[in-house]
Amino acid sequence: MSGSINELAERIVALEPIEQEALIEKVAELNFQRGLDFLSQKYRKRLAQEGKLDQSAAEVLAELAKLREEIAAHDYRA
Repeated sequence: MSGSINELAERIVALEPIEQEALIEKVAELNFQRGLDFLSQKYRKRLAQEGKLDQSAAEVLAELAKLREEIAAHDYRA
């Protein structure tokens, strides 16, 4: 594996600076997308375990509003 990594590194350093920058941006974009995909899969798994995978958007928003009200009532007592 290290041989192929070294070869890849050699090819990258041979690129023009603008091409290297485009490559770095593309790698960052792909890493970001993979992170989002991982979080999405993790969240879907949790929803499935809680039996909420088929919950409608309106139900989710209602739960969030209720939770927000509970937090506000607890944290911002008069």
